[in-house]
Amino acid sequence: MGTFSVGVDMDALHHYVGIHGLGEGGGDEAWGLGCDRFIELFDGLGLKGSFYCVAEDLTRSPSCEPALKRALSAGHEVGNHSWRHPYRLTELPYPELFAEVSEGKRLLESALNTEVVGFRAPGYHTSHLVQRALTESDHRYESSAFPCATYYLAKALIMGLMRLRGRRSASLLGGPRLLFAPRQPYIADPAQPYRRLSLLPTMHTPLEVMREGLGQPLRHFPISVWWGAPLIGTALTALGPRAAGWVTRRAARAAARSGGHLTLEFHAVDLLSLSEDQLDPRLNVQPDLKSSLAHKRACFEASLRACLEEGLRCERLIDLATP
Repeated sequence: MGTFSVGVDMDALHHYVGIHGLGEGGGDEAWGLGCDRFIELFDGLGLKGSFYCVAEDLTRSPSCEPALKRALSAGHEVGNHSWRHPYRLTELPYPELFAEVSEGKRLLESALNTEVVGFRAPGYHTSHLVQRALTESDHRYESSAFPCATYYLAKALIMGLMRLRGRRSASLLGGPRLLFAPRQPYIADPAQPYRRLSLLPTMHTPLEVMREGLGQPLRHFPISVWWGAPLIGTALTALGPRAAGWVTRRAARAAARSGGHLTLEFHAVDLLSLSEDQLDPRLNVQPDLKSSLAHKRACFEASLRACLEEGLRCERLIDLATP
């Protein structure tokens, strides 16, 4: 039997203002709305998911901590999405990078009184130093790899157009090697986290890993892509309910036959609406925010039901990563 997991990145709206090069601000008051709507969606389908939180939102957004506690009480997992969500995490000096990883975990665990063992990097970018920081701070898994060429090319195009218009995105494109990460869960080489440790002809032995200060090998759960279609909220919204369900069903059927795994990824903003929630009007540059809540929910429900109907078992990543 195959498995699938559902995760939600709890990025506050001010991060989207930065992505689009619109300055600062954006409001954080809508933070809890997206979280609660995903809790409702998952609970209605009998699913347990993972909510990846930026730790600074615990103090920045009054709705953050209560919403995460509601998620935990419903049986969902809380994961680490860094301390302050620096898109250029992989470019930071190691002491700063380590602080982003370890403080994110510490603050979440302290505020929520729960174990935090999973990590998703800002902008999906990881590195050997991120792996080292994760293992040194006692994380058990990462879910950052996103080997999707269509997403990568679209992102490059959008960032290029923004520069031509005099706006600079806070995001990071990253190198193309991320496109060659495995599509199924894998144990990463600590020196090259987008490669499977066991398949490298020059793989590092555990002793070499320790001597080189690379950290221990870490389990990765890449975000799923099916024939170029990423199984993420923005793409499912663009496809519409019927096509979103069709694409996910094909991916789920393949996973069920092979005993594989799918990782579906959403953002809190995926269940927000520019007009219905009266969000910062500058965010009208993000197309999916113009979609209605009913449309988005229908898209996501069609995808999640397809996984269930194809016989996949929903598992939290904390459970899959725990021996």
